[in-house]
Amino acid sequence: MPYTMQQIVDRGRFPLNDTDKVRWTDADLLGHANYAIRLLRLKRPDLFFGQFTALPGDKALGDTFPLDDDYAPAVADYVTARAMAIDAEHVEEGKALSFFALFKDGAGA
Repeated sequence: MPYTMQQIVDRGRFPLNDTDKVRWTDADLLGHANYAIRLLRLKRPDLFFGQFTALPGDKALGDTFPLDDDYAPAVADYVTARAMAIDAEHVEEGKALSFFALFKDGAGA
């Protein structure tokens, strides 16, 4: 069963220890997920061939994740990394960098 964007956001939220949605809003984390998809479209256009659901435009929380499910963990890692990088007072920079590396490895970029 395909992931929804809400599930991607929730997976990204777990390492942030914010499952109760106190520190980050769904809208903020969804923005990071949409940005990750735009990065993938730029760096890995081959992932989008024949994917009509991946046409340009941001996805809403209830929308289906527009790529193969294998790339969902990479996008969730990017969501985590962006939130960690922005919230520098609560995390070491190295943790955010490790999640950015996971995104890069998972995306094959």
